[in-house]
Amino acid sequence: MSLASDPVAESIREVYPYRVDLENCDVEPLRHIQVVQAHACLLAVEIDSLTVRYVSENTDRFLGKSWEEVIDTPLSTVFKPEVVGQIPLGLSRSEGFDTINPILSVIEVNGQSLLRNVIIHRSGKLLILEVEATERDTRTTRYQQLLARSIYRIQNTTDPVKLFPETAMIVKQVSGYDRVMVYQFDKEYNGEVIAEARNEDLEPYEGLRYPHTDIPKQARELYLTNRVRLISGTSEKPARIRRSREVPQGEPLDLTHATSRGVSPVHLEYLGYMGVDNSLSVAIILQDKLWGLFALHHYSPRTIDYEVRNVLLFIGQIFSGHLALQAANRYREQTLTRNLARLAIGEQITKTRDIFEGLTSGSYSIMSMFPNTNGAAISFEDRLQCHGKYPACEHLGELVTWVKDTQITPQDLYYENDSIGNHFPLFEQYCDTAAGFLLVFLNPAQTDWLCWFRPGLVQQITWGGKPEKNLIVTNETRRMGPRKSFARYVETVEGCAAPWSDSEIDTALALRTTVINSLLQRYSEVKEINERLQKAYEDLETFSYTVSHDLRAPLRAISGYAEIMEEDYGPKLDEEARGLLQGIQRGVDQMNNFITDILDLSRVGSSGFQLERTAVAPLVRDVLLELNLIYPRSVDITVTIDEDMPSVVADPRLLRQLYTNLLSNSLKYATRGADGKLAIRIGSYHNPTTGFQVYTVSNTGPAIPEEYRQTIFQMFSRMSSTTSTDGTGVGLAIVERIVGRHLGKVWVDEDQLGVTFHFYLNADNIRNDG
Repeated sequence: MSLASDPVAESIREVYPYRVDLENCDVEPLRHIQVVQAHACLLAVEIDSLTVRYVSENTDRFLGKSWEEVIDTPLSTVFKPEVVGQIPLGLSRSEGFDTINPILSVIEVNGQSLLRNVIIHRSGKLLILEVEATERDTRTTRYQQLLARSIYRIQNTTDPVKLFPETAMIVKQVSGYDRVMVYQFDKEYNGEVIAEARNEDLEPYEGLRYPHTDIPKQARELYLTNRVRLISGTSEKPARIRRSREVPQGEPLDLTHATSRGVSPVHLEYLGYMGVDNSLSVAIILQDKLWGLFALHHYSPRTIDYEVRNVLLFIGQIFSGHLALQAANRYREQTLTRNLARLAIGEQITKTRDIFEGLTSGSYSIMSMFPNTNGAAISFEDRLQCHGKYPACEHLGELVTWVKDTQITPQDLYYENDSIGNHFPLFEQYCDTAAGFLLVFLNPAQTDWLCWFRPGLVQQITWGGKPEKNLIVTNETRRMGPRKSFARYVETVEGCAAPWSDSEIDTALALRTTVINSLLQRYSEVKEINERLQKAYEDLETFSYTVSHDLRAPLRAISGYAEIMEEDYGPKLDEEARGLLQGIQRGVDQMNNFITDILDLSRVGSSGFQLERTAVAPLVRDVLLELNLIYPRSVDITVTIDEDMPSVVADPRLLRQLYTNLLSNSLKYATRGADGKLAIRIGSYHNPTTGFQVYTVSNTGPAIPEEYRQTIFQMFSRMSSTTSTDGTGVGLAIVERIVGRHLGKVWVDEDQLGVTFHFYLNADNIRNDG
């Protein structure tokens, strides 16, 4: 449209007391529109003085006085006592004037006594009074009976498929409008006509959708405060509101609660394109949100009394309550079913002691929690497990990072989206498998989580006209105008999944609680086990003290008695008796060695742990010097030490104990090799596969059979138990415990000389005293 002037733009300038941006109707300040519709006049009075400070220009039609006669006068000069006398009562009630409106008053207009409805609302420090004509025949038992029947029919209709058209027909019978539509919003506030009752000659609108711009945000917000909106006639000229000179310039008169509030010229233009002369909307509120509207259209001028509007408001409230009740029943049934699955999963986690197995095994699993899901994923303690159909794991990780960084706060427990590819481009490729995404975090750090995927659906949406605004440009203005065409327009939409309902989100959060409780139970069990282990360590220390003091005392006595017998009676004893005394001494020595080994084993786990980088070759030489004094046969053994062995991060005391046990084992059990020589070799090598430096102790002798290579590291296990070689079966158990304390590994094979013990330590990242 390109004209010399734009009458709608000119009207916008006239109805607002300040400049309005014509290019953005979404922020048009509707509550500040300074006109009233032609079916009523409006006054605003100060509460303290009851003096008229605002008045519409059309008072002569309703009050028989010009607006100049009314403004700045006491309210008592405008209305009779039956109106003014109700004001203190309305101000004293918590519900305000709702139970008083409308106040009937007989007003003289041009010599005639006319019955008027006076409707009062409070707006800050002002009272808004609206005066409109009334129809006597509306105050009959006919409406009371119709309302009673309407309530009965709504409350006894349990099938939603029947509820909507049934209620539309009820509203049509009460109102007498040509068309009544049940208009439901989606989460983006696009609307759909889900049911209608209409005159037979009218084109059907049921099934048509309308964009959210048809009822902009500020208009939707007003419905939450003023639930009935009447537009009495699109062709009737509105009346301007005049301000008293006694009122300082500032905030315009707020008409939020005024039922006769003027209409945006853009909306009047919209209704004109639709051919609608009179419209009435009744808000449907569910859970304090605008669920939808009863949208009533009439194609010729008409008036509708305030009492009838109240009846329609009441029907809307009954319908909203019944809708809420049905939603609550469905929610309860769905929640009950999902809770059974949730509790079963919780029991499975407790039973298996594993979150992954608990969530995926059994008759109920994470995959069966919600309908229309085809995949799920679990991330816990840096482990990711996916099921069903799911995106690439690295892409899923990027999605979760994007959600945490840009879409939620650290306090949020979940995130949901039914068209994730439209917001996160990397997921456009997964429209068929993961268009819908529900993510629930298990811990405050948001590192552990559960998520579900829904496939995208291909939908055909029939719009009531192409959903785009019309740019209107003139010589003076640019503005967005409403659509001119309402012909059916079919659009194919891809990339959207079935939306996640509130009950599904609540169930996911309840599952989160169940998983956390199961993990807490597991934590409690582990804590109890740790406490038992601590108690065991304390008992072991007590035992060690007992062993070192109490057990050694009788051994010293036995050794002492044996020595006395040998000194005092040795010459008198025969060879066999002297052999028995020597056997007693050997037994005492072996028992002392056993006690020493047990004490060494207990100290590995209970003593302090101080890590430092330690040179290996010098430590090995010191150990060998000590062992040479204990094992006389060492003089016959050739010992080779690799002087280039790299240093290692370890507890020096424990590392010394480790080499002491390995080398004493070699010194005791080495046998001659194929060349007839006894040899021990201490060295190391780098394993490129694991990246660890492996240290070795080898000695000549026959290989250890495969079946004994693991058991020799167990307590009291001795390969040579049938030989005459002394041993307690504890030394190699000490070796394994020391290596384990350093997060390493030890094993034996027949490499190098004959028998080789290999070990590596991985203590670089362990804290001291750990």
